[in-house]
Amino acid sequence: MHAEPDHVPYAPPRVPGPAAPALSPAQIDGQLRTLSVLHHVLGALSLAGSLPLLVLLVFGIVNEAADDFADPGGVSTIAVVGALVLAALAGGALCIRAGFDLARRRRHGLCVAVAALACLNFPLGTALGVYALVVLSRPDVHAAFAATGSTR
Repeated sequence: MHAEPDHVPYAPPRVPGPAAPALSPAQIDGQLRTLSVLHHVLGALSLAGSLPLLVLLVFGIVNEAADDFADPGGVSTIAVVGALVLAALAGGALCIRAGFDLARRRRHGLCVAVAALACLNFPLGTALGVYALVVLSRPDVHAAFAATGSTR
């Protein structure tokens, strides 16, 4: 095996991009507070959005129980709606948890993971997730989480 060269012979020279200016502690606090509130709002919307699915799930279970769960299509529909309810409840709970962690500057890794998952919730979650990923990827914000002793 041979070692890779430090540069590719025909590639243009690497030019470092402009460094983002460091944020003041007050700016970091403001951005994390904003992210915390927005995560709470998205979590509450997700939990509220799961209520109609929960009603549909109960209605389906009651109707299928009357027929002794004889219709395989009805049972599979119950399974799919049940999975959607669980996903909405779990997503809402995770968003709310990440909101608390953002406010306390704890569990940086969980906050990043929830922000990435929020991107799947189009359109509000996508906007929030991208904003959160941009803020949480900044070195000074990561240092603010490290100062509390919890970056996992």
